[in-house]
Amino acid sequence: MFVSDILAEKGSLVFSTSPQTPVAQIADQLSARRIGSVLVLRDNEVVGVISERDLVRAMAQHGAAALAMEARQIMTTEVVACDLDDTIEQVMATMTRGRFRHLPVMRHGELLGLVSIGDVVKARLTETQVEAEALKAYIVAG
Repeated sequence: MFVSDILAEKGSLVFSTSPQTPVAQIADQLSARRIGSVLVLRDNEVVGVISERDLVRAMAQHGAAALAMEARQIMTTEVVACDLDDTIEQVMATMTRGRFRHLPVMRHGELLGLVSIGDVVKARLTETQVEAEALKAYIVAG
């Protein structure tokens, strides 16, 4: 299974923000939308990502003052992305190696979507169920 299969099922909607957005507004949106990260875009280019972990780190370092800061001040700027043709195993390895749970899907500099660890686990479980059913059918037909 590939990243393209995940996006075909979940869609390509991505919540994004600008580098100047106040952190408090981002925290509100993450909570309201029940999502774990937001991409930071400047002129349709991904320049950063803010995850729940980034929010916690900012709060630990700056206290309540972090809420008045801008996205650009707390975002992770080294954004790792995946491609539509990447396999679930490749994405799992990338997420494990980088210790993050969200990957933008990019092709030729264009943002196509976002996959989360939840999306990847769900796809892998579906893939495993299909394989198990195929093996059962093979054994029964045996």
